[in-house]
Amino acid sequence: MSFWDLGADPQAPALLYGDPLKTVRYGELRQHSDDFASQLGPRRGKRLGFVLCRNDLPSVAAYLSALREGDCVALLPEGLAREALEALIARYQPDWLLGKSDTPSPASAHASRWQGRTLLRFAHATATPLHPDLALLLSTSGTTGSPRMVRLSCANLGANAESIADYLELDARERPITTLPMHYSYGLSVLNSHLQAGAAIALSDDAVTSRPFWNLFATAGATSLAGVPFIWQMLARLRLERMALPTLRTLTQAGGRLAPDLIAHFREISEARGWRFFVMYGQTEATARIAYLPPQQLAEKCGAIGRAIPGGALSLSDDGELIYQGPNVMMGYAEQRADLALGDEMHGRLATGDLARVDADSCYWLTGRIKRIAKLFGNRINLDEVESWLESRFGPAAALDEDDALRIVVTTHADVEALRIALRESLGVHPSGLRISQVEALPLTASGKKDYPALRSRLATPEASHV
Repeated sequence: MSFWDLGADPQAPALLYGDPLKTVRYGELRQHSDDFASQLGPRRGKRLGFVLCRNDLPSVAAYLSALREGDCVALLPEGLAREALEALIARYQPDWLLGKSDTPSPASAHASRWQGRTLLRFAHATATPLHPDLALLLSTSGTTGSPRMVRLSCANLGANAESIADYLELDARERPITTLPMHYSYGLSVLNSHLQAGAAIALSDDAVTSRPFWNLFATAGATSLAGVPFIWQMLARLRLERMALPTLRTLTQAGGRLAPDLIAHFREISEARGWRFFVMYGQTEATARIAYLPPQQLAEKCGAIGRAIPGGALSLSDDGELIYQGPNVMMGYAEQRADLALGDEMHGRLATGDLARVDADSCYWLTGRIKRIAKLFGNRINLDEVESWLESRFGPAAALDEDDALRIVVTTHADVEALRIALRESLGVHPSGLRISQVEALPLTASGKKDYPALRSRLATPEASHV
């Protein structure tokens, strides 16, 4: 049985939210899901819907409704700019959109209200039919509104949810609290895998630095925390180890490389408190998860991504690129409505774009990105390695390839003169090939990763200081 079937005990809690705490049981969640389907009217073929997501009941119910009805749904950030949303509507021609309470209604749409949200229904006379297997569209670009989407099937979603529930050993006693948006594949995987296990999910859009977040954590009895590197940096500053968290059992990290010192920090805390700490690796193109490092290997293999998830396999191409094969690999990409008629173009094989190595224990380690390689004066420079080196000495930093030069970006707190000396001595790059800029803070995507396109745009504004 798949997670969207909501096959757990109808009286078991499914969603927890609010202050005072409200509980939606599995039977009630099915009713909300079916009620949303009834709002859309008679089904005349497979439909495409857009959901402007929050971590709340209407978003979850609409998402599950689409899967239960055999439709396709695109999960988008609630804060998506109006111009970007209008461009996506024009490109993809959705049949319906669940927006915010104040989402404007185009003249061509029929508007109604559902659970405090605006529900728009469109009529596109010439819309391309959708492929029968298509279930979900997720963006790879965070909040930018890029038209490029990942096409995922129900088989992809089901396989990944089952694999995650398997290696995390999830059961109905789990109560994760949301720390990430559900339009982001990692955040969505937390929801999917715990519904697969019949668990209850505590829904929050509050930051981990806020009192409402921890109030919900306590009243819901949350058992796990999931986070991208930025969240774990925040939790380190909050001194998680000093908090009284009697129900917490599991920590999971993905969404980018976590600094080895932070991995060691949370490993030591977890060992002292009896928690499990999983370091994981994934991509939206693989629905969410590709690999994980079991807690018992964290000390010995700190910095590794570990092994493939159950049902998947990892290998290296001749040029060192990490290859993943598994039933959770996407059908392909889409940039417009016509692409939604396409079938499976990947056939279960994903070239990740990451460079990696494998050790004698069949444990995989990332070494860089294929497209994050600069070539200066005939020398290849791994930009990810440069960033790691910079951050260990000068704090937050980014390295960018600019044709004939290496652009180093640090915050205004960095010692630029010391940076110049260190770069010259360590990289061996001629000064004419180095450019240094300073910004107040590095821009991040919704998943907490460095937003390189936004950074390049910021460097062209007066905010940036070029030294």
